Amino acid sequence: MRRLIFSLFLIQVIIVIFTPVKAQKADSDSASIIQNRYGLDPTTPLTQRVRKTSESVLEKFREAGMNPSEHKVTSEEEKIIAEAFATLPPLHQRVLKEHLRSINFLDNMPNTALTSTINFEDKFTVYDITIRAAILKQTISEWLTTKELTCYDTTHSQTNVFVIAGELNALVYVLLHETTHVVDGSLKLISEPSSSVANSFSAAFTKGIWTARTKLATSLQDSLLLANRFQSGKAMSISYARKLYQSLAKTPLLSLYSTSSTHEDLAEYLTVYHLTHKLKQPFKIVVEDKQKFVYEPFNSKLVKSRTKLLEYFYI
Repeated sequence: MRRLIFSLFLIQVIIVIFTPVKAQKADSDSASIIQNRYGLDPTTPLTQRVRKTSESVLEKFREAGMNPSEHKVTSEEEKIIAEAFATLPPLHQRVLKEHLRSINFLDNMPNTALTSTINFEDKFTVYDITIRAAILKQTISEWLTTKELTCYDTTHSQTNVFVIAGELNALVYVLLHETTHVVDGSLKLISEPSSSVANSFSAAFTKGIWTARTKLATSLQDSLLLANRFQSGKAMSISYARKLYQSLAKTPLLSLYSTSSTHEDLAEYLTVYHLTHKLKQPFKIVVEDKQKFVYEPFNSKLVKSRTKLLEYFYI
């Protein structure tokens, strides 16, 4: 069951050759046909695309022995959703208009979010995003701390781990992360690192870091880092937290979740960059034991080395 729940964190997107936004527009007739086929109206504001969760997504949970229920969004939550959409980068806004069919909210959902590709068989892809409604009542700091602690067994330990990431609603972070998967999949941003046809963005973003979609480069294969939950699927004793983040700080990766795949690396990198550089929020991972250790990713030259690549999202 733990492995099954863990797999729900890993969002699968199609890995093919990079196609710029303008190239997608060139096939507008095909795009409009597909949009119509799957009930996507690109003229509908993103904030009005809150719908009931599709039966196919609910079936995935049932097959795993879970039974989340539809969440009725309140008027106050509608404002939170609108504010979160308003914070997204320009490229996200354009791509979502064409490719996002719906956003759904569930109660008793075991994982935070699931981005579903509706039509793998088509070149022009359509997406639904399903989110655990409970995060609408959390700040980014609260939610990230809860998520980070799932990496650890805290039994009989005085060590504490928490994330300082500001007081904005958690949906701001989660929506940005999940919609980056939509942008990634729609524009084919990240291709297989070992592919001979890797596009220029993908090649530059993964160079020296990834040798395959879920395999880190040899130089980054620190045994402790590879033992973290998002690589191994198992929680480790929180007593190792300080050493784990010290190992992470020696890489260009900014979070433990970034280590799970190339696609999660991009989603985490863009999300934390946008949070800190555009929304002016903090992002620090803190370990408190006998001494305090603070990891602030964008203070690292290794982490900052890829920021220029993100200019593409702000044009």
